[in-house]
Formats: sequence, C-alpha cells, structure tokens
Amino acid sequence: MAARVVETGRQPRARVMDLLIAATAHAHGAAVYTRNAEDLAGLEDLITIHTI
Repeated sequence: MAARVVETGRQPRARVMDLLIAATAHAHGAAVYTRNAEDLAGLEDLITIHTI
C-alpha cells in the first residue's frame, strides 16, 4: 500500500491511518466506505472504495 501511495506522488507517513484501514480492507476482501475518497487515491485497483 505504501509503495502505491509513493507511486502517486504522495507521502505515506501523512496517510498512515488511511493506509492501515486500506490494508485491513484489502486483507479481508472488504470494501471501504468513506466521506473522502481522495484520501485513498491511487489504491482503487487494490480495494473497492465507496463514497458516502
């Protein structure tokens, strides 16, 4: 997850909690529901993101 964030030109340290949530969802095959999908930009091909 962190490598993917770096590929998009963003800093993984600033997004550590978002990455933890994304990694947990990925490990369990779960979708992520969020108010701010921009926080998970670049991870769309790894997890399913739903904006609420």
